[in-house]
Amino acid sequence: MAFVDAGTSRKILEGMCPIKITLAGAVVAGDPIMYSTGWKKAANTSGAPAVLIAGEDGAVGDVITAYGMAIVECAHTLANVPTMGEQIAVADTGIYAPDGAGLQDIGYVVGIDADSLHSQILVCGMIVELDLAGT
Repeated sequence: MAFVDAGTSRKILEGMCPIKITLAGAVVAGDPIMYSTGWKKAANTSGAPAVLIAGEDGAVGDVITAYGMAIVECAHTLANVPTMGEQIAVADTGIYAPDGAGLQDIGYVVGIDADSLHSQILVCGMIVELDLAGT
């Protein structure tokens, strides 16, 4: 089945390359973040790739920890259990989606819990840059 991200109930299991940023738009933990007149939730915007992952929830003006790479736990239903190794991209709405034409690749499904209700994805902003460069 294809990976489905509701954009809710995400947990950061591990964050690498932490940095403090000031938000120009609200985010929730695990959101892909882009810079476009400030740091905000990425939305598959041309010229504004997702480069960081929100380490925590935050509102406009908040200073949060963001990561260059993270392992994020996502909740889903039994009807939407992803495939191990499935490639993940940033959808137009800013949530994670299965890879597709015109989307920014950002990571992979690296774990699926025994109950099939949670999966872990490895996401990295550098993957977006490589994808946009055509490599």
